[in-house]
Amino acid sequence: MGLRIISFDVDGTLVDPDYNDLIWLKVLPEMVAEKENIDFDTALKRVQQEYDRLGDQDYRWYDLNYWLNYFQIDINYQKLLEQYEHKIKIFSEVPHVLEQLSSNYQLVCTSTMPREFMEIKIKRIKKYFQNTFSALTDYKQLKGKEVYNKISQRLEVMPQRILHIGDHEKLDYFAAREAGWNAILIDRYHSGFQNKYPDSVIHNLSDIFDKTKLFL
Repeated sequence: MGLRIISFDVDGTLVDPDYNDLIWLKVLPEMVAEKENIDFDTALKRVQQEYDRLGDQDYRWYDLNYWLNYFQIDINYQKLLEQYEHKIKIFSEVPHVLEQLSSNYQLVCTSTMPREFMEIKIKRIKKYFQNTFSALTDYKQLKGKEVYNKISQRLEVMPQRILHIGDHEKLDYFAAREAGWNAILIDRYHSGFQNKYPDSVIHNLSDIFDKTKLFL
C-alpha cells in the first residue's frame, strides 16, 4: 500500500523559526523588563533562566499563555501574536510544493505548539491542509509515539500509509517511526543529519518528490 497522507511539522519545516525567536527572546523579555522596571538584558537573562528551569520536555515550555501568566503580564495572547503576524515567513518553496502534493495526498499539520500559535503561522497556507493537530492543545503533551498513534486513529488510516516531515530528530523522526509512520527529517541548516540518516533527510521541501517514490 502506498502513501495516503503527508504530515508536516511547522517550525523549521514550513515556517522560518525567526518568528519564534522574536516572540520568545525579544517581545516577552521586553514586556518583563517594562513590568519589573529592569533593563532588557537583565530581563532576557531572567526569562531564559525560567525557560531553562522548566525545560523543553515539559509541554508548558511551548505555551506562550503559560509564560504570560507566569510573569503576570496582562495582555491578550491572540492579540500579541497578531501584532507580529507580519513577521511570519513561509519558506519560499512551500506553497508550490504543497499545491503539487495536495493533488495526490491528504495533507495535515502535526505540531507540538499550541493551536493559536500554529494557526496564525500557517494562515496563508492553511487551504492545503485537511486537518491540523496540536499536541499541546489537543493532547496536552509533546509529540511522541502516543500522539502519533492517536492521530492515526483520528484519521482512520494505517500508520504505514502516513509520512511525517519535520526538523526535530526526537519529536518528528524517532517518535513518528515508533508509531509506525514513515518519517523524513528536513535539515535546512545542514546540522549533520545527512550523515546519520542518509536515506531519510532532505534540505529543502522540494526534495520530497524524490523521497515519496520510496514509499510507493
